[in-house]
Amino acid sequence: MIKDNDLPLCTAIGSLPHHNIDAALAFSFTMDIPFLPQIPIRNPWEFMLAQALEGLAGLQVENEGTVSLDLEVWKTQSHILERKLNFAFKNIITPNAFEGFEPSNATSSSWYPFLWELEERKIKIAKIQIAGPLTCNWAIRTKQGSLLDATPELANQVFKLILARAIAMSRRLIRQNIQTLCYIDEPGLYVYSPQNFKHVLAFQELKIIIQSLKRENISVGLHCCSNTSWNQILLLGLDYLSIDTDLSLENLLSQKNDFFNFIKQGGRMSFGAVPTNLENEDIYKLNATSLYNNISENMAKAFPEQPDFVRQTLKAAIYTPACGLAMLSPSHAEFILTTLKELTRLCKNNS
Repeated sequence: MIKDNDLPLCTAIGSLPHHNIDAALAFSFTMDIPFLPQIPIRNPWEFMLAQALEGLAGLQVENEGTVSLDLEVWKTQSHILERKLNFAFKNIITPNAFEGFEPSNATSSSWYPFLWELEERKIKIAKIQIAGPLTCNWAIRTKQGSLLDATPELANQVFKLILARAIAMSRRLIRQNIQTLCYIDEPGLYVYSPQNFKHVLAFQELKIIIQSLKRENISVGLHCCSNTSWNQILLLGLDYLSIDTDLSLENLLSQKNDFFNFIKQGGRMSFGAVPTNLENEDIYKLNATSLYNNISENMAKAFPEQPDFVRQTLKAAIYTPACGLAMLSPSHAEFILTTLKELTRLCKNNS
């Protein structure tokens, strides 16, 4: 959990529409919690799936961000990455064991400039994000037409690679004495079925990633901009649950007891309060007061007898756009930022 977070804070999910690294960083550092920008419009390898899986043999990315994997290439070359992963996890207690898994300039042009800015500005808290293993395994198809999880050894390597990269990034920030917030991005959870045995096993791997990252002394969030089995998500041991508020808040609050227990046991919300899927002309109709009222009224409706619980939940939350901003124009992204900061100010004033 973020230390001393007794007021609402704002950040963003990750992707931005900028072509220029400096412009993307300038946007990021206007937030209460600066975040690592992904700018896929200048490099499709910065789309979340490709960026998370850098180093996976046979991975291919199209200009529009579509990711596939040549299974035959993976079968012949996967041992190289497997040897590197096994060595890192065998030496997990060694501080620099995962250094080789930090993102490179080829997939994260902002990573090293982001680290430099954090140090120069003496920032003490920052957010990173990485695509989660369930979404990677369920969203990417091989050139041969199968999902990645149809090959158990491949799915396992994806799991280890994502965990290794998240640990590597987190340890780098911790070495700079920065409180680290890591969001696992799992939009693919909308297909999760508790009746599917393979899904249940994959869900347990997600839980292992969360527990492993928490042992690194960082705060772990999960971002899901779709509806899913919230009652099970709330049991994952997360520090933060990040949702698209318009899409999912009512659905989440329908799991009233599970939600209450999640908050009472130390979990906090990350409200994706500003919509990102509007038509161009509708973006400028966004109103921070209406967005804030929507959240607070839904919370009050779910817990009418517990106004202090509602107030504390809103007060301790992080506020973000509903999703990434890469598909918007820079001007629209800036307006969403302005709306988000105004919404966060309203939350602070009402705390």
